[in-house]
Amino acid sequence: MKKFVFISAFFVFFFYWQCDLLEAQKVRRINAVAVMPFGNITQADLSIDMTQLVTESLIKNDFKVISHDLLESFLIKKRIRRADFLRRSVIREMGAALNIDALIVGYIDLLEAGKDPRVAINAQMIDCFDASVVWANSVSCTGSDFATFLGLGMITSLDKIAKIAVDDLLKGLPSTIKSHTSSLLPFEIVQASFFPEILRGGEMTTLRIEVREIIKSLRDIKAFVLGAQVALKTKDGLRYTGNLKAPSIEGVYPLKLYVTSQWNRLVSLEGMASLTVSNTPPEVKLLCRKTQISPNNDGVNDRVVFFPELLKSSDLEGWEFEITDKDGIIVRSEDRLGRLPDSLVWNGENNKYKRVKDGIYFCRLIAIDKAGNRAVTPKQMVVVDTTPPGVEVFLNHKDEEKIELDIRVTDADINKITDWKLIIYNGKGYEIGRADGMSDMPETLTFPVKKKPKFKTSLKMI
Repeated sequence: MKKFVFISAFFVFFFYWQCDLLEAQKVRRINAVAVMPFGNITQADLSIDMTQLVTESLIKNDFKVISHDLLESFLIKKRIRRADFLRRSVIREMGAALNIDALIVGYIDLLEAGKDPRVAINAQMIDCFDASVVWANSVSCTGSDFATFLGLGMITSLDKIAKIAVDDLLKGLPSTIKSHTSSLLPFEIVQASFFPEILRGGEMTTLRIEVREIIKSLRDIKAFVLGAQVALKTKDGLRYTGNLKAPSIEGVYPLKLYVTSQWNRLVSLEGMASLTVSNTPPEVKLLCRKTQISPNNDGVNDRVVFFPELLKSSDLEGWEFEITDKDGIIVRSEDRLGRLPDSLVWNGENNKYKRVKDGIYFCRLIAIDKAGNRAVTPKQMVVVDTTPPGVEVFLNHKDEEKIELDIRVTDADINKITDWKLIIYNGKGYEIGRADGMSDMPETLTFPVKKKPKFKTSLKMI
């Protein structure tokens, strides 16, 4: 008895294995097709309905073509205007809803009237069971192609050449389709995604899965990331959501789905989505060439330019730029999404576009990647000084041989003097001495003279 049970079980297994093999190699006859609009072309007073020409040629070749109204009703329901918007899941759903085996799509590349009319057209046949392209062809012809000796036989009618082109296009159109259906499900996983899909280790993310029914709905779906199962919830059996705590170690973690159909068939799906864990902040630096400005609109040192640089390739979510006073209060800020700018310019204004007070300010850049990691550059000091320094000149000593002057500089606590010039004139206005420099002014200056002068001074400083 036990031996009989074993043999029976083996026979059943062999039978189903043979059925799966035959199903995988099944040849199906194309009983009905639908034709997507090719477009109506008007040349002068001649209107050519290419979709109708294709339909008539298909019927002539013993294909059953469903009415355009049925197809249009389905396309309107799915909000599809052109063949470009047809997704795999929609094509499979169209096959089940309209009871068609294949879909004909095509485009008119050229249609030109005249003494030598020209037509160029292409088409594809798509299997509505698995949305694969099973046939494709393109044809181009002109009226002169049919001309013989001395130009006899040349076709000058665009309507006639269009019909010939369509008939030639559809030659060799298959009447059967070899399907490999063993891996197909009676539904489609339209999309699977994490939100956010890039995050830091230990943070929470939400998995979203959308299913589109083709023939039957699924019985069960399970989702795993690195061996951890995501608890999924659904209200309609078509949209599933679940929360997951991201792994702590950096890396890319693919999503794995196990789907069971109503026919109790288990299929595993991988590569539909992945989760990226990033714990390392981006590396950035902020360069600045001038750290002292006098934003008084005189064209000299009115602004400071910063150059942000991303040192290591990173997918940035955005950045922030802050300028604070010596007390840490933000006076100017800017933030943007996306990559770093090539440069940042500050002309000494606050967020209300008014000039800030003279003083010391600190600037820094903050870069945030898509995982939320933040990188902050060291503070850059910028000195704002719009007040010219005050200078007092005193006569310390004078005789027939020399003149000694004492120099006292005031209001130069923030910026040091970098350029100065001193000229001495006698009582008649003639220059008797001069001195200049590219650094701070000395406290004392001595000028040799031959005569005892009556003098005046002229001081110019930058």
